[in-house]
Amino acid sequence: HDGEVPQEIEALVRLPGVARKTANVVLGTAFGIASGFVVDTHVRRLANRLDLSGESKSERIELDLMARFPSEEWIFLGHALIWHGRRVCHSRRPSCDTCTLSSLCPRRGVELAP
Repeated sequence: HDGEVPQEIEALVRLPGVARKTANVVLGTAFGIASGFVVDTHVRRLANRLDLSGESKSERIELDLMARFPSEEWIFLGHALIWHGRRVCHSRRPSCDTCTLSSLCPRRGVELAP
């Protein structure tokens, strides 16, 4: 690519070590291109907890999220869900009492296995 970062998801995922998650992060963060929805471990967990997707595979979760939200929201929402999963909705001990999404969460207060 002559030292340039490709701005197409198809070209990015052909690079060694780059899959859809990384390609979506690069395109969204570096170029402002909403080619897809970033799905990492935090987004996967929150998509399940918030009943945004019943899928377990990242590719299927991405499709569910893309269908639920307008493309102009994908970049922000990906970052917001990651941040929320890191800071509030932890995998083992979610902070439901301080969560701003608790009124929307079908799993608020549910005890999770350690």
